[in-house]
Amino acid sequence: MSVSSIIKSLYMSYAGGTLGTRVFLAAAVAPANAFRTIFTVANGNVLMTMLIGETTITDTTGASNLDMQFNATVGGAVALCAPTVINNDVIGTLYTFTGVPTDGCYADFAVPGGMAGGLAAQGFHGWVVPPGTVQWRESAAVPVHAVQWYMFYVPIDREATVA
Repeated sequence: MSVSSIIKSLYMSYAGGTLGTRVFLAAAVAPANAFRTIFTVANGNVLMTMLIGETTITDTTGASNLDMQFNATVGGAVALCAPTVINNDVIGTLYTFTGVPTDGCYADFAVPGGMAGGLAAQGFHGWVVPPGTVQWRESAAVPVHAVQWYMFYVPIDREATVA
């Protein structure tokens, strides 16, 4: 696949309006060593087309890692990414994941190809997510790092929602 066809595919898939519905969680201080729910999927399956967090307050107090998981109502928790060092990430740093649970969370000022980074360029256009919760945590004992989270989704089941 040529670069121009990849760009066209991304434009048609993302900029072309199929990101779906946007929900967000206002900036909140990171939970210390315990997962905190950022989004709840209810009443059926959704296609999560993008999940991005944006640093709003930076943590300069010491070493810390960020990790994310999806905790299905039926079936339990699945890692979305491996713990990732976020020491001194500045305001505006964006976080997402590749779709491979053993990869670290992607952290930078630009998210390549939206959610799933390089996988998006290979035709990956989201994750099918059943009812449950998207969660994050930070390993710092007393974190001050704050992140605002955004999720885009398309309902697969008629009554499915994300809040």
